[in-house]
Amino acid sequence: MRVLPTTDEDSPPILVVRTDYRDDAAWQRLKADLDVPWVFDERDEDNGRLKEDVLFVEDPSWTGAGPAEILAVLTASDECGWEVVFVADRAGLSGPRPTLLAVSTDPEEETPPFRVAALSTPHEMHCNLGIANMDFSDFEGWDGLPEGG
Repeated sequence: MRVLPTTDEDSPPILVVRTDYRDDAAWQRLKADLDVPWVFDERDEDNGRLKEDVLFVEDPSWTGAGPAEILAVLTASDECGWEVVFVADRAGLSGPRPTLLAVSTDPEEETPPFRVAALSTPHEMHCNLGIANMDFSDFEGWDGLPEGG
């Protein structure tokens, strides 16, 4: 049975769901990229870094799942708690640098899922969406990756 965590935290961790299990080395590269602190203030060399907690869902029952399947389970609870979920899928794990599919959990969101670089964009999105500084659509094409999934 496919399950996903729920949260009622004000600041939940970044949520990454792994849906491809063919390349463990690529998965480890993606996890290493997400372990790098995000530089949010380049003027402050010592304290201008933020490292968000990341919750990795590594359950083979999610193999091949798409955004709609993940959202159906994630939003079935009134306590979804996340603004965005990141999907580690076949396309994202097969390139030279890991990417993630960013999927909004807002049922009113009109912007379809899109790819983001695993290295920094999930941190930026998570932080800015959490404080309502930016909207999901503001990040489409943010890091030079092609728009769309």
